Amino acid sequence: MHVLHVSEVTWGGVVSLLRDFMAEQLRRGHRVSLLTPNAFPDPELPQVTRTSWALERRRPSSYPRALAQLRSTIRRERPDVVHLHSAFAGFFGRLPVLSGTSEVPVVYQPHAWSFDLFTDARIQRSMTAWERTASRRTDALVTNCTDEIDEGREIGVRTPARALGVPLDVERFHPVDRDERDRHRRSLGLDHSKTLLCLGRLARQKGQDLLVAAWEAAPLPDTQLLLVGPGDPEPLRRLAPTQWGTTICWIGDQHDVRPVVWASDVLVLPSRYETVAVVVAEAMASGVPVVANRVNGVDMAVTDGPSPPGGVVVPAGDMEALLAESRRLLDDPELRTALGRDGRERVVALFTPELVVDRLDEAYEQAMREKR
Repeated sequence: MHVLHVSEVTWGGVVSLLRDFMAEQLRRGHRVSLLTPNAFPDPELPQVTRTSWALERRRPSSYPRALAQLRSTIRRERPDVVHLHSAFAGFFGRLPVLSGTSEVPVVYQPHAWSFDLFTDARIQRSMTAWERTASRRTDALVTNCTDEIDEGREIGVRTPARALGVPLDVERFHPVDRDERDRHRRSLGLDHSKTLLCLGRLARQKGQDLLVAAWEAAPLPDTQLLLVGPGDPEPLRRLAPTQWGTTICWIGDQHDVRPVVWASDVLVLPSRYETVAVVVAEAMASGVPVVANRVNGVDMAVTDGPSPPGGVVVPAGDMEALLAESRRLLDDPELRTALGRDGRERVVALFTPELVVDRLDEAYEQAMREKR
């Protein structure tokens, strides 16, 4: 099977997910092509045919050229299926005549619905109408979690859908012993006995503003809040004038996030919305328990099903509960150890690349049947 992945996103969980998709697809003998902007990190998969995409979200003048590049890439590569990732790829790829996808099975993976990206009610209504219309030009929908499918169904998306989970290399993300943990802590300069990690780009979606404001009001004792991710920290710094630089530490983007995960005691997820945050799976696979807001995919990843939980889920937006549960775990090493062990088992049972790409292959086959 020849798969063309198309994505405008060049950072974060979508990049990690795509890399693991492609690696497993190549292992299975699929032919894989990739259309992304140059800023997309090198997936280090030389068998992938990669084409540069001129699309820039914030520069509408790039859109006509990007559309032409998508059309020419499909014409040249002649894929069996086009897999569109995120809102802008989903928009251009579901203009069938203009993009060249009219004769090719199209699979769409929103990685959060476009209407979740905005707070303006008028824009939300426009995005909702677009998603409903575009769904009729989509042969299969794949999502990270069943919550995302349910959210689509609520607005009238009736496309055949399948929840995949998120693929994670559980050999790369694994628990470490105390000596290695301490070594990573020293290298990062962590000077408190406990570390609460918030990992993700600095953005409204990720909710760091809510967390930092709550921390400023009531910081956890003898604990460092470690913020890791790209973005401008200045708005967060202004929310925490007494704690920033003391109990709150921001270290920016990291090429390899494993050392900061291994150095931490608990991962906290204050997000306003998600679709199974990849960082949750990364932490649990590494034996680090999670305290998370109840947003899309969190229950499925952390607590649902027959397996023991890998952490704690609190009501969405409740920073007081988020910090209270974090403190409970930080103060109880035995509980942290048990949750870390069970979280690792959950990830192995749910999110290995083999399991997730099995589900994805079934969606591709379904899309090809729909197109025929």
